[in-house]
Amino acid sequence: MLVDLSHPLRDGMPSFPGDPVLSVTFHCTTSSPSKCNVSKIAMGTHQGTHLDAMFHFLADGKTIDQMPLEWFQGPARMIRVPKAAGDIIDVGDLANHEAMLLPGSRILINTGWYREFGSERFFTEFPSMTQEAARYLASRRLRMIGMDMPTPSKDYVEVHHTLLAKEVEMVIVESLNNLDALPDDREFIFTGFPLNFAGRDGSPIRAVAEI
Repeated sequence: MLVDLSHPLRDGMPSFPGDPVLSVTFHCTTSSPSKCNVSKIAMGTHQGTHLDAMFHFLADGKTIDQMPLEWFQGPARMIRVPKAAGDIIDVGDLANHEAMLLPGSRILINTGWYREFGSERFFTEFPSMTQEAARYLASRRLRMIGMDMPTPSKDYVEVHHTLLAKEVEMVIVESLNNLDALPDDREFIFTGFPLNFAGRDGSPIRAVAEI
């Protein structure tokens, strides 16, 4: 069974503060001279469910087109870290799942915050990973960390530098959806390929789990 882990993209939906507003409008329609529907899309590279390239925060980091395709698909596990608005995700929250935090693994963090997607508070009151927790994850050498928050932490500059650093190069997937539909007790296959933007910092993805 396939589970869609992506949020639908809709014209005018909220974006991360400071990012471009999503615009999806008709360029032409079946009633126009061209006789077909074509849409015009304008958005930031970190709109909706998306992933970060190293270049997002590191001037000499890998860009989307430089990241190996194998990084975007493979066995994954979901861990539950239930949190409310403004809560902290600390080392203890993650160390409770240490047996799954293995080198090369793909881990999705389910805080339950995905239910707030579409509201303005989704981007302002999200649970926040501490810098110590980010350093702990980096020490575990995961291949990918996914989450239902719009960014890992209120300290997003420091935490991104920790997770994207050259000696770590962890794929960061943000704003995942439907995580409660995933199993707690077994692996599934995660797929989340970005658009092949040359020389760029991130991309929306269609994230899917095969369970």
